[in-house]
Amino acid sequence: MKHSDWLRLTKEGERLCSVLRQQGYHCQKQSRRLAWNITKAEESHTLTYLPPPIAGWTVLPNQETPARKQLMLLVRNTLNQERLETLNSKLDIEKPIDLTRPWVIIRLLNDARRYTVARFYNRQDAEDHKRVLRRFMRGAEFEVIFDPGDE
Repeated sequence: MKHSDWLRLTKEGERLCSVLRQQGYHCQKQSRRLAWNITKAEESHTLTYLPPPIAGWTVLPNQETPARKQLMLLVRNTLNQERLETLNSKLDIEKPIDLTRPWVIIRLLNDARRYTVARFYNRQDAEDHKRVLRRFMRGAEFEVIFDPGDE
């Protein structure tokens, strides 16, 4: 596992524990593992990250008890909420159009839509790039257009 993945999963585990603490659980991190001991009343569980092929968070022991079901439900809801928040934050950031590069290569899609592939300062660069794209993507249709913007 990469170090960056380890750090990301450690943060994710800490966020899970903070939500669990708000629900009355006691969390204690296990050293050198992506695992936390979780207790509430006399119930004791371990929240851990299982590596691929599972690649997800789970609660051990894997018994069908109401306490474990409730704990897993909290974990899943927290993870789903975090993933939705990160997805929404990524969608909110829109890349500005570079109007200093008016020559655009667009890919014509089947349902009358178009996809901007690249923008260029001059037409010759755009035509050269279009030739390369045609060589590697034979089934796709590309066009070079002049897009001055909304000025």
